[in-house]
Amino acid sequence: MSKQPFDPFELWSGARWQEMVQKWEQEINGWSGKLTESEQFGAMMGQMTKVQLVAQRAFAEQMESLLRNLNLPSKAQVEALSERLDAIEDSVDRVRLAVEALATKTQATPPPPEPRRTRKPPAATS
Repeated sequence: MSKQPFDPFELWSGARWQEMVQKWEQEINGWSGKLTESEQFGAMMGQMTKVQLVAQRAFAEQMESLLRNLNLPSKAQVEALSERLDAIEDSVDRVRLAVEALATKTQATPPPPEPRRTRKPPAATS
C-alpha cells in the first residue's frame, strides 16, 4: 500500500481553487445586488455623502483657522505661491534662451573686415 503524502497545496490548486473563487464571487455579487437595489440604500448613501461633505468642509475651515493662528500658509496659499514660482521660472527660462540665442548670433557672424591698407609710409631718406 503506497499512500501519497498529504499535500495542502493540492487543495488550493487547479479547478478546486477556481470553483471556490467563482462561488465566492457569485455569492458576493448576489448579496451586494440585493443590498444596493433598495431605495433605502440609495437614500442612506445620499445622506452619508452629505455628512461626509459637511465634515470635510468643517475640517478644512478649522485647519485653515489653525494655520492662520499659527502664522502658517494654508494649502491654497502654498498652491498660489507655487503657481507664481512656476511663472517666474518660465520667464527666467525665456530670458535665458533669448540671451543664448543672442550670444550664438553674435558669435556666428564674423566681425566686419578691417579696411585694407593701401597707403604706404613715406620712404625713409637718409
